[in-house]
Amino acid sequence: MLFGRKKGMPEVIKGLEEEKISTSWKLNLEFALIVMFSIFVVGAASFGMISNFILNHAKVSSSELIKQTSKNIEAILTGFDELAMTVSRDNTLAEYISVHDSIEDVNLKAQNERKIKEILNNYAKKRKDITNIAVVSNGGTYITPDETKPGIDKNIDDIYAVKAFKESHRQSLWLNTYTLDTSPSENVQVFSIIKGIYSLSSLKSQGILIINITEDYLFRLISDIKPIDDGRIYIIGSDGNYVLNPYDRSKNGKKADLEFVEDMLRKGENVDIKEINGEEYLVTYNTIQEIKGTGLGWMIVEITPVSVIRTSVTEAGMRLFFIGFGCVVLGLILVGMATAFYNRYLNKSYWERHSVALERERLASLGQLIGGIAHNFKTPIMSIAGGLEALKDLVDEYDISIGDPQVTGEDHHEIAAEMRDWISKIKPYCGYMSEIISTVKGQADNMNGSENSSFTVGELLKRVEILMSHELKKFSCELRLDIKVDEDTTIKGEINNLVQVLNNLISNSIESYNGKEGKIDLSVSKNGQELEIVVKDYGCGIPENVKRKLLKEMITTKGKNGTGLGLYMSHSTIKGKFGGTMKVKSEEGKGTEICILIPFAAKT
Repeated sequence: MLFGRKKGMPEVIKGLEEEKISTSWKLNLEFALIVMFSIFVVGAASFGMISNFILNHAKVSSSELIKQTSKNIEAILTGFDELAMTVSRDNTLAEYISVHDSIEDVNLKAQNERKIKEILNNYAKKRKDITNIAVVSNGGTYITPDETKPGIDKNIDDIYAVKAFKESHRQSLWLNTYTLDTSPSENVQVFSIIKGIYSLSSLKSQGILIINITEDYLFRLISDIKPIDDGRIYIIGSDGNYVLNPYDRSKNGKKADLEFVEDMLRKGENVDIKEINGEEYLVTYNTIQEIKGTGLGWMIVEITPVSVIRTSVTEAGMRLFFIGFGCVVLGLILVGMATAFYNRYLNKSYWERHSVALERERLASLGQLIGGIAHNFKTPIMSIAGGLEALKDLVDEYDISIGDPQVTGEDHHEIAAEMRDWISKIKPYCGYMSEIISTVKGQADNMNGSENSSFTVGELLKRVEILMSHELKKFSCELRLDIKVDEDTTIKGEINNLVQVLNNLISNSIESYNGKEGKIDLSVSKNGQELEIVVKDYGCGIPENVKRKLLKEMITTKGKNGTGLGLYMSHSTIKGKFGGTMKVKSEEGKGTEICILIPFAAKT
């Protein structure tokens, strides 16, 4: 009995050890299952939130891109409209066209036609974006400087552009993309601006002006835009036809093959999730209704697969799940490694999208620049044109006087003096235009660059004044400068970045007056070892609930018209590019003051 008990003890101990090991394995397995389930639940919830955040961010980014693209196209078309207006109101051209059909002498008629061609050629000969320019007299004569004429058997009224203009009963008309029927070459695609020609002495139209703009100009403009997440950009007219399908240009002028075009045309502007061939797409669109009073109805559309937007998040979710499983097997060390890897992945994804947002903010600036170029150039161009017209008259007068015995040498000197006077008047306008071009060229450079450079306070203020003058004048706002430092004070960094920040802040101040006139103070002073720049307005101010979130996230007070990018990106630029700080003081109903501090020895 005693022997039996002694013999049974090892068996009992062995059984206890086996039970302990078995229990331990069960606990480990249960713990592993709990950890795996927790990882799965938390991961699924986190990635669902991240996926929705990225989709919402993609909506904002896409909307901003399409709005800015619309502004750029609108500014370009405004330039064409102004050219057409200038040509159609050229009194000399109108007079030549008005008498052309009544000239019976063949030689005189040919001479008159050459004069018309010369005028048209002077307006368009250096414009690579214009396929051709033509006029049609009231008697049905088609005249163009490039010798492109309709076929012999083709009636003038059967030309597509002429027929469309006459049937519209308008003084100005835009034509969407179509195949030119007056070109000897086949498949020449253009879009056109057509206007009636009028003289100063008559309210009756003297003929029709047709400016045919190459479709390739639009194609290159849209092709230069690189949407993220495999997005595609189209332009669709108010008739539902493609103005531009850059991915299949043979469809230009044909019905857009999208089921929801009519719904988009009715809404005009929106961001929707639409189903195309069983797959969800993010569809963003914005409509350019008119150009300077002439109806247009072009809708700029971006279509992006939702699956592509969410792909990176889905892939990251799968990786996280397997990383979690590996952590259970290999221990806490691998958990730390996996977490670090995942954090790096999220950081990379964040900064990639952060960079895209910065680039789109730069495009917003370019839209403002393009919109102001026409305004800044209009006065000097008209003045130069007037001066050249006066010089032409003086040259004609001088030419006629040669050999005239009644014209003395003193008369010739008077003519020469008048010529010099006009030249001296033209020169300042040329210098002013050169200054604007230099400023715009610098601001159009990629502001994401980080080259080591420096600039002075004077150079900074000069650019800001030039670039903001149009917007300030448009909204009747006055920019008051208070400079308490030497304008030769040097700031280290890229000037375009700081110009963009100040432009954003001044634009916000202008908007704070809600379309009313107001004053904006811009002061520059020295604060210890830092340069202090303050932008202050006396507008509507910022609500308390918004003010608490400023500079921490992309938040806006402009409703659907705002993205929250401007102030957020400005703060990021000051902090990242200049090593500085930005502070906001605001009281609702009284105004806002934004203070920027930049170390004099900041790194770019």
